[in-house]
Amino acid sequence: MREEVLAHFFMGTATSSQLANDLNGAEQTISGGEIEVNIQDMQDGFVVTREMAVRVCDAILRDELEPTKLSTIGFALIASDKFMWDGDDVLGDVISDWSCPEINYPLTLANVQRFRAWLTGAEEYPEKTSRTEYNGRLIYTRRKKSFPEVGLARREERWATARSVHTPPKRRRNFQTSGRPGTE
Repeated sequence: MREEVLAHFFMGTATSSQLANDLNGAEQTISGGEIEVNIQDMQDGFVVTREMAVRVCDAILRDELEPTKLSTIGFALIASDKFMWDGDDVLGDVISDWSCPEINYPLTLANVQRFRAWLTGAEEYPEKTSRTEYNGRLIYTRRKKSFPEVGLARREERWATARSVHTPPKRRRNFQTSGRPGTE
């Protein structure tokens, strides 16, 4: 998957089918508890908003994307050095929910409707209760495998590992939004 395609989808310059095609085959199971996600990093930073996340929910509710693709999208957003959101707890929580459905909310159409309601403010994001059935044990490991743009002679690999435990880390950054793509 290419971060740039996801950014273009967020901006409305890529279609749901283009995003779906880009997401196909991005995840590969390496072993029983290990998943590798091939992601091509984009060059510039990009600010993700609630409205952009709602666009993903809407595409799923229109049956243009499979709900399971939220897992790859959520992980790509969290593992990225370029995607950012500034202090929006609900957006960060929903993205974490997407990235780890085994711990948070299964990726069903009913839950996509809930994600949308939380993102639009139609419903308040619920307080999460402690889940004791996992007791901090590792459920699976998902790794980011970065790959360079086509045409580069040298292949560089960078790994980011996210472990599915009870509460995935939230990603927040303080930054200036002026002049960045996706801030309009």
